[in-house]
Amino acid sequence: MPHALLHLLRYFLLGLVWLFFLYAARMVLVELRRSRNERLSAAAAPPVATDKAVHLRLKVVDPPQRRGRVYDLGEEVTVGRSPGCAVSLEDDSFISSVHARVYRRSGELWLEDLGSTNGTWLNDERVDGPSRLQRGDRVKVGSTTLEVAR
Repeated sequence: MPHALLHLLRYFLLGLVWLFFLYAARMVLVELRRSRNERLSAAAAPPVATDKAVHLRLKVVDPPQRRGRVYDLGEEVTVGRSPGCAVSLEDDSFISSVHARVYRRSGELWLEDLGSTNGTWLNDERVDGPSRLQRGDRVKVGSTTLEVAR
């Protein structure tokens, strides 16, 4: 095998190793931010549990070809392109594999971005930390808009 080709393969392999380490470091940072946000949202949540969020769902309002799909909200659901997500939007190429999550804390619904590339938007404002959800709120992930409804 030519000497130049071996050097090229060596640099290619070194680049792949660096990409792997950068990806692993990003995942660690996402998890650290997620656990910090969970602690902050638990401290910010009111101590009185309400039953308002029990029957709320996420309903697709945009794009038109997906309009009308409804997803029930349990204790915690993930939104993303991955088939393992409770709200799986596989045909939206602007959504990360695991983009965001909706979870309950003290009887209220909360929305959190999980380090997605394109961000998560709540009522046209970018979500930077845990944000409380209420009926009628609009959540935009990728090119999909979801509404919190009964």
